[in-house]
Amino acid sequence: MTALLFLVVGGALIVLQTSVLPLVGIGPDRFDLLVPLMVFLGLQPRLRDGLPPVILIGLAVDSLSGAPPGYYATAYFWIWALVHWLIGFLQVGGTFMLPVALAGAVVVENLVLLGIPVLLGRPGPTPTQATGIVVWQVAWTVVMGALLVAGFTAVQRRLSRYQRQVQARRAVRE
Repeated sequence: MTALLFLVVGGALIVLQTSVLPLVGIGPDRFDLLVPLMVFLGLQPRLRDGLPPVILIGLAVDSLSGAPPGYYATAYFWIWALVHWLIGFLQVGGTFMLPVALAGAVVVENLVLLGIPVLLGRPGPTPTQATGIVVWQVAWTVVMGALLVAGFTAVQRRLSRYQRQVQARRAVRE
């Protein structure tokens, strides 16, 4: 149920990112709204709650972006995998570590997304341009990403509360 919920949330973020934000004039150098979701899904202790949405959302973004197959799916997978690995020995969901994890996720995404054209021998942005873009995205992600993760946490708590209520009703009926 959690995976399905966050597939819907991911779909809403994809629509917001690809359709709504360009209409209001927010440029192409904005941070990827799905990065905070990937970090949040990486914080999920169960593999089945985090991995399926990461893969499906990555494939959806790949198909909508016109990028080579696996371009975003690879970046999202590595973000999820690193956060999931980090929760084994760090408390990433804490007040201090969450912005650090979000900033690191933006850097990882940009390393993957800027590194693939280099590996394919295609021209990409200059190092100065890339650095400016990454610094801008990190700053926005630290502020807005923490708010998005707080929203994801609130949505997940409501879902958990609803699931407990349904289970309690079933137990009363039996």
